[in-house]
Amino acid sequence: MTEKDATTTGDDLRAEEFDRAAVGTVLAAGDWAGWDELLEWLRAEGPGIPELSPGALRGIRQDAERACATGFPFPHDPDHLYAILRGQHLARAHD
Repeated sequence: MTEKDATTTGDDLRAEEFDRAAVGTVLAAGDWAGWDELLEWLRAEGPGIPELSPGALRGIRQDAERACATGFPFPHDPDHLYAILRGQHLARAHD
């Protein structure tokens, strides 16, 4: 079973699919210098954003962690960020 973290509730332990709008919301929430700042925000402030379901937030965070660990440059374009995160999501689904 997956452990709970700050981005989940008692009944929501799985990452969900997310769309371009969710990624746009995350990108618009700050002027991120890179993955570390984005990930810090996702963990600390992300759960309070009503436009993001806990599962979508968790999925974005997990995929951003993977992109960071893989060494992808941080994009500031929402479409490019979405493409990177979706690629990580698909790779994670095959692990």
